[in-house]
Amino acid sequence: MGSEFKRIVLLKGFQHISDYQFSMIKCLLAKDLRLTRKMQEEYDRIKIADLMEVKFRGSDCVDRLIDLIKDIEEIKDLAKTLQKEKLKVIRRSKAKEATPVKKSKLNKPSPDQSTSTTNKALGPESIKDTPVKGKKTTKTNESKGMNLKKEQSQLPGLLVTSTQSTESLPQTPQMLPPNPSSSSSTKKPRLKAVPKEAPREEGFQRGPKEVMVLKATEPFTYVREGERKMFHATVATESQFFQVKVYHVDLKEKFIPKKIIAISDYFGRNGFLEVFNASSVSDVNPDRKMEISKSLIQKANATPKISHLYSQALGTFVNGVFLVHKKLVCNECIYYEILDNTGVMEVLVYGERLTRISCEKGDRLKLICFELALSGDKRQLRSIIHSFIKVTKPRKSKEQPFNPESYMEA
Repeated sequence: MGSEFKRIVLLKGFQHISDYQFSMIKCLLAKDLRLTRKMQEEYDRIKIADLMEVKFRGSDCVDRLIDLIKDIEEIKDLAKTLQKEKLKVIRRSKAKEATPVKKSKLNKPSPDQSTSTTNKALGPESIKDTPVKGKKTTKTNESKGMNLKKEQSQLPGLLVTSTQSTESLPQTPQMLPPNPSSSSSTKKPRLKAVPKEAPREEGFQRGPKEVMVLKATEPFTYVREGERKMFHATVATESQFFQVKVYHVDLKEKFIPKKIIAISDYFGRNGFLEVFNASSVSDVNPDRKMEISKSLIQKANATPKISHLYSQALGTFVNGVFLVHKKLVCNECIYYEILDNTGVMEVLVYGERLTRISCEKGDRLKLICFELALSGDKRQLRSIIHSFIKVTKPRKSKEQPFNPESYMEA
């Protein structure tokens, strides 16, 4: 949604003011955006909109422009237009958030089906397994063939509308003869579909959710109304993986790889589970076992292809390791061009904590919590205050000691 607010700043704001008025706004923003005299002279409307989106998150970038414009007599009426456009975006966003709730009430999903990603993961297995059971029943019980045909003729339509339809037909499993090979195959966890991405949970979640820790970063300091600390982690159940933001660094001792913990009273936001309190994470029974498949771990650690990022929704947060192809230092910002065998994309890194980390062409750049956004008419990955970086040099002889804030545990 952040890109929508930048669109307002650029198309509804900057496009309707003169060059002199734009120069005046750059001068007034110089302290906030840390613009040098040369930058004020050279930066165009697109570049200033980029910096405003990074500095003033969400609707704040529109509010900041409104504050400036309403004090300039010639264009003060433009402030009303900007305010109306901002409210439109906020209303659309709230409407989108409300839509999934209506659908979930209509379909009445079970508690385990809290996200659309989970439904997709369960769907293919339900569709695949049920017809097979029907065929076995027909072979072993010819006297009930007519009834079975009726069930089979109804089954495809039910499966299309909901994966839960198979659960409402208990007759078919009861008619199955004992089959050791069939029963044993359903117990193998590796047959479960592996989700392509972490499920999205929104709002407060009571839990508890029992998970195994896959990896965690070291705590790092970020600035938001003063200095604060946090760390990132990746955890998984036997069927799903999750990206976690932990804002209580004392919990680092519980986020040990392969350790099973229970997370409760957390928030779901933007594809992350957010943990704020020490009491939200607890140990589980030492005898508790959890089998996480290799394919699920690989998916949790996978780097998305750059071509795939061009098809993702703006505002998606991305983790991955990418090859640095180009680097451009621009005062408080660094622009990287990352490359893989499917394409290239720009990465904008902002703020002293991240820009002071040494990274050059040919290095591999691990990005955690980078937002997919627009810069003009092209896509880019952009750092936010919670972003995290690790750099890997191409040869051991060139490796340098990293800042603890850029270190990632395996």
